[in-house]
Amino acid sequence: MTLARRVAAIETSLSPTGLVLRWLDEAHVFGGLESYVRSLLDADPPEVPLDRLCREAARSARAGLRSTRPEVAHKAIGSALRETVFRFELVMRINVTAHELLEKEGLIDAALTAHVALLTAEGRETRSRDATYLERFATLRDLLLTRVNELHAAQEARATVETRYLDGHPALFPDAVTAWEEQVRSTGMLAALACRLAELDGVPLAEPPDPETVSARATDLIADLVEPAKSTALEKLGEGRQALSIASTWLRPRLMTVDPVPARGT
Repeated sequence: MTLARRVAAIETSLSPTGLVLRWLDEAHVFGGLESYVRSLLDADPPEVPLDRLCREAARSARAGLRSTRPEVAHKAIGSALRETVFRFELVMRINVTAHELLEKEGLIDAALTAHVALLTAEGRETRSRDATYLERFATLRDLLLTRVNELHAAQEARATVETRYLDGHPALFPDAVTAWEEQVRSTGMLAALACRLAELDGVPLAEPPDPETVSARATDLIADLVEPAKSTALEKLGEGRQALSIASTWLRPRLMTVDPVPARGT
């Protein structure tokens, strides 16, 4: 058997998950999403990975058919395409969401660092005469702890989704993994510093978080990854009515105010 035939045989034996994971390994070689997209645009003609994945998914579905009836083939191919496109869109959703959160957290860290510096700039004796100081410092500390919780909830949600739909394969590109780890470390260190300074100034300790509330936040973040990916996949496959139904169900509760995750105890 020639190499081309062996490759074709492997492709036709891969499930939708296997196809997407193979593509993901190829993409991760570039280190980052931006570099990968640039490589696609530089190709002549430009490459569209989703088109290739759809062709391979359809071919794999046909190869696994035991019936030649058109309706059976149509159903099998449609199912393979939905599963493949959904997982592709899920990977993209995970990466884009992570990049957006990292950008936001960097700005929040900078703002809260400045607030801590301003709040503690005065001497302790001067601070002790400020009747609002303890309350303001407690609020600032709790905000920082809330950001730590948010990062951990997002990480938990991402890991759950990867386990459920990607066989545990990391979806983030390597540079995003590094950036995420650094952000978690940075936000955690800033929160720990605020907790220690607050404790030294006599600020009451933070209330421990409610595990159920934290878990509920992770569940919300799972839905924020999965449901838009499902909706986008169905829309791309021409199933607009079902896509709209999923999007509406997902968006409706998010139009209401979401309570932040309670701060962790010190």
